[in-house]
Amino acid sequence: MSGDPMNAGNAEVISTYESLRAFAASWGLIFFGLIFLGVIVYVFWPSRRKQFEQDARIPFREDDDDV
Repeated sequence: MSGDPMNAGNAEVISTYESLRAFAASWGLIFFGLIFLGVIVYVFWPSRRKQFEQDARIPFREDDDDV
């Protein structure tokens, strides 16, 4: 049944799927890797240290609004 048009179309769909899957796997890895590195740079940027230290002390602050 090598001349069956249904099998030829199905092979084309699988080939397209495999191509898109490979593209998403490689470029998705690069994309999310860059996002991860961006977050790391943002967190460890020297000018952000003071704000992060202030935010880290929020749970230990005394609240004056006792109701």
